[in-house]
Amino acid sequence: MRTKIALAIYLIIGLIDLVLGVIYFTSDQFLSYHSQAVGTSWQEVDFGTQTLILALMRVAGGGWLALGFLTIVFALSALIRSSNLARWVLPTGTVIFYLPCFAATWSVYQETGAQSPWAPTLALIGIALVALLIDAPWSSRNRGKE
Repeated sequence: MRTKIALAIYLIIGLIDLVLGVIYFTSDQFLSYHSQAVGTSWQEVDFGTQTLILALMRVAGGGWLALGFLTIVFALSALIRSSNLARWVLPTGTVIFYLPCFAATWSVYQETGAQSPWAPTLALIGIALVALLIDAPWSSRNRGKE
């Protein structure tokens, strides 16, 4: 039961990743906190800078889409096949991806005062770690389930 709860958490994280991926990948301008950070509106940013920002947003969006897809596939794999490997990869992948996201959003917040999403980013790291603790793939009850 604990593993199913943890995997449900990872499925939710995967869905959040997909939503963020769609937002960033399909956006035609930067987000409101980006505007706060640079101190200007999208329309006031020169075309070359707009092009570069949108390219970076698409890379970030692609990363979220990939992470969301893989998170959902690994969570379903762990549910269907009792994959212990997937139960380690899920929190590891989430934390590896979100630590630089947290560092970036925290830096934007600290340096510019913009209301960047550092708190939700940190929360996702914490939620992934809580799911890891709930699941406890290292415990003896989980050995030999591969």
